[in-house]
Amino acid sequence: MELLERIGRLTAAPGATGMEEAVAAEVMAQLADFGAEAWQDKAGSVFARTGAGRPVVLLMAHMDEVGMLVHTVEENGMLRLCKIAGVDPRILPGSRLVIQGREGPIWAVAGALPPHLKQEGEPPAYTWEDILCDTGLPPAEAKRLIRPGDMVTLAPEPPVALLGSRVAGKTLDDRAPLAAMLALFGSLCKETLPCTVVLCASVQEEKSGAGAMAGAYAICPDMAIAVDVCHAPPPDTPFRTYPLEDVVLCRSASLHQGLFGLLEDAARAAGISYQVEASMAASGTDAWDMAVQAGGVATGLLSVPLRYMHTGVEVVDLGTLAELEKLLACFLRGLGGAWEETLCWND
Repeated sequence: MELLERIGRLTAAPGATGMEEAVAAEVMAQLADFGAEAWQDKAGSVFARTGAGRPVVLLMAHMDEVGMLVHTVEENGMLRLCKIAGVDPRILPGSRLVIQGREGPIWAVAGALPPHLKQEGEPPAYTWEDILCDTGLPPAEAKRLIRPGDMVTLAPEPPVALLGSRVAGKTLDDRAPLAAMLALFGSLCKETLPCTVVLCASVQEEKSGAGAMAGAYAICPDMAIAVDVCHAPPPDTPFRTYPLEDVVLCRSASLHQGLFGLLEDAARAAGISYQVEASMAASGTDAWDMAVQAGGVATGLLSVPLRYMHTGVEVVDLGTLAELEKLLACFLRGLGGAWEETLCWND
């Protein structure tokens, strides 16, 4: 399966934070193609294992997406929404949405009061109070099929190929890196590795990190690597952003410096162009949640630059995803007998 097709299949499955059942089923289906040992934990995260012996390396990419819930079904059949995590109401007017109703998916659009009808002095930016979700259903039918707490996500559309190797679409955070990890795992299943690799597609990264916490505690790995996205620069905002073409290695007070060194060595050995990100202690990813489990886990963080995060037109570079695969393959194949000494905090 080509990487773009893999991404498209993942992004087509709804899976807002805490409601990841459909995307989890898609991940399980893709893992079945490899004949891998795969399972789900009680939190809902999906795992697969290949290789044998130590070190045990946990690779984690989250499968949940930012999304919304139905807050209220109004008397006129319109819906009011509230966010689960990370959704900016300014992007919603004009968007197509999907509601997971009682009897299945219901298509809708997000609308707002046109600027022509706004009163003088009203704020120009949209807030949640301005957003109306319109299904077109009669009020009685809307109330029968939809209730508060139903999941709402941006409508699934295939990723759009832009110029060069760049693609745009919804939920590329973090389904694009997850697709790369699935492709890598499929390759690793055909090899004899010097380690055990456990792949985890985690739940609830966008809100609580519960999937990462439960997963790292249960696996109790020797080392863990979170794979996520970081910000690529839109025009005129270079600070704390990274080129779309480069893999990003993170250094942080909460991340293991020895593991960072091993990842950097692998990047150099594989001839991969990379950037180093200096991050605040908690990074905003699954990395922190893994690092503090099971007595402490040596944790690293690799990121793929992405533009327009948490919108329906997120942009990534397929070439960078391929480089991410290459870097991790080089790292895993190169783990030798000195890994334990390298990861010792007292070294």
